Amino acid sequence: MNGYHGPEFEANEDCFHKTVGVQTRLLYGNPDYIKDPLFTIFIPTYKRVDLLEDAINSALSQWHTYFPWDIIIVDNEEDDGKQNETEKLIRKIDNKRILYYRNSEHLRPGDNFNRGIFTARGKWVMMLHDDDILLPYALQYMEKTVRFLEKHCNKPLGAVSARYHQFTYDKEKPENHKAELANAQNYYVNQPFSYALYKLTHSNILFTGHIGGDIPSNGATYLRKAVIETGGFNDDLGISADLILYYCLENKYSVYSTTIPYGFYRWGNNTMSKPESTYKTIKNNYDFREYVYSKNWLLGLWGKIFGSSQYRRFVVQVIEQKEKSVQGHLKTADFDSICSKRPNKHVYVIYVLAIKKIYDFFKARQMAKLYKKSLKDKELWE
Repeated sequence: MNGYHGPEFEANEDCFHKTVGVQTRLLYGNPDYIKDPLFTIFIPTYKRVDLLEDAINSALSQWHTYFPWDIIIVDNEEDDGKQNETEKLIRKIDNKRILYYRNSEHLRPGDNFNRGIFTARGKWVMMLHDDDILLPYALQYMEKTVRFLEKHCNKPLGAVSARYHQFTYDKEKPENHKAELANAQNYYVNQPFSYALYKLTHSNILFTGHIGGDIPSNGATYLRKAVIETGGFNDDLGISADLILYYCLENKYSVYSTTIPYGFYRWGNNTMSKPESTYKTIKNNYDFREYVYSKNWLLGLWGKIFGSSQYRRFVVQVIEQKEKSVQGHLKTADFDSICSKRPNKHVYVIYVLAIKKIYDFFKARQMAKLYKKSLKDKELWE
């Protein structure tokens, strides 16, 4: 591909087969209690009992759902035949919606995600990380959104990304964030539901810098069949495997994003807040864009003109996000080993201002069209 020698990001390798020898044992719950769930809330977990309880309680607190749904928890702590702290918590909560599984071996994060997708019984699988929290309307709103998009997509719907509210978590002072979350939740639940959605496509990476067009987080919902067909989360592709899955799904399926948050993303106590993750995120994004630029001459021309500006803008955005958390001061020069080429300042200004405005214009236009369609469909508002 035009001199590109990096990973083949769209190989659609069957990543489910990689862990076929690992057993996942059901330790709590009765699958017969909820027949044929439409949605499964999937919580992957590993030794985070103190935070997991908040995640589970937020899942169990979902509003007004007339459709069947369940919760599966896949524990990635190696099953030694003894009851661990996570299982004790599940048994203490003792809710019939929950199915609790434990792997016979510790898997990589993406492989454990795949195990959850494969084990899930719902047609749709909503992701909830064990340190995050769903807003109480998440499941109800997602069902409405999926039902609407299934009627109006040009291609079958494969996934819906969900916005999130990020908060900084201080492990030493865990009570500090509770007032912030209570106030934020009170605000969000009093906002009206909206079909304000926009489509994610391969071109999004050219305008936003994000692989696949958006960042998957808690509330992100996948068509189970589509993920299995696409090969699942591929840990071999690096820290952005979840983003790359969106990009690959977009080859055959429609992928959309909400504009309202579906949950709270906890920052400060997870892998993504660590300095080494910052480097991996930037490097993975750079490699993927180089791959995209190599696909044809037009994309190559875009990369030649805007590539260094895209890279610099993405680095600046990542640094801004990290500095809001726990990492201290970072500089763009810290990542020169990935790409040291400086963008032309005039081209950079054009990319940051003009290109973004063009993208925002078409995004708003697309959202307006979808919203008009929703107004004409009276069933959606019943």
